[in-house]
Amino acid sequence: MYEAFFGLSDKPFKLSPDPKFFFASPHHERAISYLRYGLSQGEGFIVVTGPIGTGKTTIARSLLASVDASIVAAQIATTRLNPEELVRLVAAQFAIDVDGLNKAEILKRFEKYLLTLHQQGKRALLVVDEAQNLPAETVEELRMLSNFQLDDKPLFQSFLLGQEELKPIIELPEMEQFRQRIIASCHLKPFDGEQTQGYIEHRLKQVGWQDNPKLDEDIFPKISELTRGIPRKINIFADRLFLYAFLEDLHIISMQAVEAVADEMGGELSGSLNQQSTEQPVASAANNELEQILGEQAPIVDIDSNRIKANLLDVSSYLEEVVLRKIKIIRYLDKMIEKKRNSLVETDSESEA
Repeated sequence: MYEAFFGLSDKPFKLSPDPKFFFASPHHERAISYLRYGLSQGEGFIVVTGPIGTGKTTIARSLLASVDASIVAAQIATTRLNPEELVRLVAAQFAIDVDGLNKAEILKRFEKYLLTLHQQGKRALLVVDEAQNLPAETVEELRMLSNFQLDDKPLFQSFLLGQEELKPIIELPEMEQFRQRIIASCHLKPFDGEQTQGYIEHRLKQVGWQDNPKLDEDIFPKISELTRGIPRKINIFADRLFLYAFLEDLHIISMQAVEAVADEMGGELSGSLNQQSTEQPVASAANNELEQILGEQAPIVDIDSNRIKANLLDVSSYLEEVVLRKIKIIRYLDKMIEKKRNSLVETDSESEA
């Protein structure tokens, strides 16, 4: 809604990953450089880790958008797959018919597909997002897939993107062979105040921002502090901030506006930032509820509370925006009515004169 008001061509703070909004902070630039290096090597694993919302998926899509025709790429976002389920999913992502086939038959068909690509001067690349969800034995299955070779030249390569929980999986003693295949790894970090400013301004410039609204310099460290420098949270907060400026007819966003939005978001904002302290209670509450339903000791449920909270935050943000849009429409109609009333009064006055 505020896009037209500020002369923007699109919504600048979308939550969905979009390569055109990729911002090359030092950490993100290093990650994309590692990915490109791994791509040029054509072998081994590249591992990129980072907290929720730091832009891992955006990095992957930015990379895939830049590859040439010699790379046939596929991307999967994983759940807790066993090795056979992974093989089936990977083959399906490369458009291989796997219906009715067992694992051995799928692998044979997949190898044939990779050899056909090689004959065409191409090779396959798999980007595994949310890799921290994979059990160790399934990560090991990825290593086994990387064994497909012809004349000592790999036919298949994988990049792993995951949250910090991926690190301890890779560090397990039984993952030694996998670790030896990793040719580069990096960890994404949150933005500081200066990087937060660069990130916000970069996204705005992608949609034609012409310094309307003007952004005061002192707001960026505060936004970084409120969001802990997490890109996704910066998007949520900045989107709300621009909506607030639209509602209040502001063409300068100052610290006062930032503080007002922070107050409006209240517990929603602070709660979204306390992931570590709330993670265990969320899982415990879920298990307690299961116990009540089952009437017995419930099994321990491995709940990705970070993802749940992120999704709830996204939904909450959307619903809040819908409400605010309706408020804005009402305010706009009130202004139009008042303007029309004043115009009629002036017309009547001129007629009487």
